[in-house]
Amino acid sequence: MGWLSGLFGGGGNKTTTSTSSAPWGPAQGALKTGINQANKLFKADPTGQKNVYTGSTVIGWDPLTQQGMSGMQSAAQSNMGGAGTSGQYQDIINHGGLSGAQREAMDGMSGLAKNPYNSYQNAALANTQNMANSQFDLNANPAFQQVLNQAQGAARDSVNMSAGGAGRYGGAVHQGNLASQVGDLTSRMVGQEYNNWQNRRDTANNNLFNMGQAGVSTQQNANNSMFGMGQQGFANLGDAYQGLQQPSETMMKIGGMNEDYATRAMNDKLRIFNEKNQAPWDQIARLNGVASGAGSLGGTQTQSAPGQNPFLTALGYGATGAGLLGSMFG
Repeated sequence: MGWLSGLFGGGGNKTTTSTSSAPWGPAQGALKTGINQANKLFKADPTGQKNVYTGSTVIGWDPLTQQGMSGMQSAAQSNMGGAGTSGQYQDIINHGGLSGAQREAMDGMSGLAKNPYNSYQNAALANTQNMANSQFDLNANPAFQQVLNQAQGAARDSVNMSAGGAGRYGGAVHQGNLASQVGDLTSRMVGQEYNNWQNRRDTANNNLFNMGQAGVSTQQNANNSMFGMGQQGFANLGDAYQGLQQPSETMMKIGGMNEDYATRAMNDKLRIFNEKNQAPWDQIARLNGVASGAGSLGGTQTQSAPGQNPFLTALGYGATGAGLLGSMFG
C-alpha cells in the first residue's frame, strides 16, 4: 500500500507563515522617544553622581543656642575645681554639712550646752548664791548701820530734850528713859533688818532655783538645737554634693549636645557616601526597567506546514481531504 501513500500523501513543497505582533502603531513613536531619552540620560550620567545631593542636611547651631551654651560653659568653668560655689560646697562637705555661719551658731549652742549663762547672768547667779548661802550679820550691811546710828541719835536727842525741859537731865529717870527708848528702837530696827534679810535670803533661794531651771532649759534647748543642726548638716551633705556636681553636669550636657551634632554630621556624610555608591546601580536599574518594559512589547512568530497534493487538489479534496486520506493510507 506504499504506493497509495505516495499517491495520496502530501506534496513535496512546504509553506512557512510568519506572524508579527508589533506594538500598536501610534505608541511606537512614544516608545522610541522614551528609550532614546533613557539612553541619553544614562550616557549623560552613567554613575548617577549628578543625582546625589552632596551638601549637608544637618542644621547648625542657632546663634542664640551657641550663646546659651557659651554662658553655661563659662558659668560651669568658673565654679569647678574649688573655684566659686564648688569651693563653698566642698567647705560645707569638709565641715559636716554646715556653712561658716552655721558652724558659728553651732559653737554658740555648744557653749550654752556647757554653760547656759552669759557673763551678766553668771555674776547675778554668784550674787544670788552668796545671798542664799549667807548668815545674818548685823554689820554686813553698812547702810543699815548708818540708818541705825542716825535713828539712835535722833532717839537720844529726843529723850535728852524731854529730860532737859523737865529739869531731869542726867538723872536716873533720864538715863532710864534714854536706855529704854534707844533700846526699843534698836531692837525693832534690828528685828526688821533680820526679817528683811530672811526675805532676801528666801527670795535668793527661789531665784537660784529658777535660774537653775532656766539653765537646764537653756542647755536642753541648746542640745536640741545642736542635734537639729547636726541632722540638717547631714542632709546638707547630699545637697552640697549635688551642688558640687552641677558644673560638671552642665559641661556634660554641653558635651552631649556637641556629640549629638557630630553624630548627625557623620550620619550625613555616610548618607552621601551610600547614595554615591548606590547611584550607579540605580541608573542601571532605571535603564533596564525602560528596556525590559519596551522589549516585551510585540515580536515575530514563524510556523511551517506541508504543501497540498496536486492529485487530490484536482479531485477537489484539498488540504483537508489530503490529510484524511494520507492518514488512512499512509
